[in-house]
Amino acid sequence: MTRRNTLTDGERLGFVRRWLDTFQSEAAAARSIGMKRQQLNEMTNGEKPFSDRVLNAAGIKVVRPPAEYYLMDEI
Repeated sequence: MTRRNTLTDGERLGFVRRWLDTFQSEAAAARSIGMKRQQLNEMTNGEKPFSDRVLNAAGIKVVRPPAEYYLMDEI
């Protein structure tokens, strides 16, 4: 079995759908995190990527690599 450090698109969608199931409606879930139902719907339908706010609400921690800085060659 190989280990990986990230979730697949399908796994992320599964966690978000489980979080959505804790609400009576998609609109209630969207309101709970301060966004419009239409925005959340576009994300769950795959039209837009999930925002950090949605992923955090679903219990997914978003980690981005730190910025790297390099000296530029003389201009």
